[in-house]
Amino acid sequence: MEKSKSSSDVPGYIYTYEIRDSKAPTIKLKIGRAVNLVKRVDQWNKQCASKEQVLRGWYPGTVDPDDDADGGDSRMRGRARAGPKGPLCHRLERLIHLELADLAVSGVYLNPRWPRVQAPPGTASGANGIGNGGTKPCVDCECFSCLSLHKEIFEFQRITSGRNKGREFEAIVQPVIEKWSKFVETYV
Repeated sequence: MEKSKSSSDVPGYIYTYEIRDSKAPTIKLKIGRAVNLVKRVDQWNKQCASKEQVLRGWYPGTVDPDDDADGGDSRMRGRARAGPKGPLCHRLERLIHLELADLAVSGVYLNPRWPRVQAPPGTASGANGIGNGGTKPCVDCECFSCLSLHKEIFEFQRITSGRNKGREFEAIVQPVIEKWSKFVETYV
């Protein structure tokens, strides 16, 4: 973040997909960036058909469950309405990936006091922000249908009890996106 803004620092969106596998003890979330959200959502749906993918949300913008124009869910395929772009989506994506990689490795979000918990010294992963905290993408996305390795997929242990049970996107990913988007808007 030390570099000045450049012509490659364009506005755009951060989106999150859940790669569904209800039998897995983990949840896989793909967090990426796009200059054209609707086009990218369509590309991703066509690109990787090995697992069911569900659009969980995007920044900037929210999913409005009270909007009757789309049956109450603007996350449905072909229904995403992007709205205005956020600044510096490339830098924002990098910050988000760094923190999510660390969270995926440390598992601190499983602590019932999350997010008000201090990680013990030395638990930071030092991960490079690729995939599920390591250097390889998840095995499920080394698929034959799209012949791609998706490196923006983060794998989290499912939260099995407490107020965040079944709310991994809302409890882990969404707050990280919101925090770093405010930082980028304010300081970069």
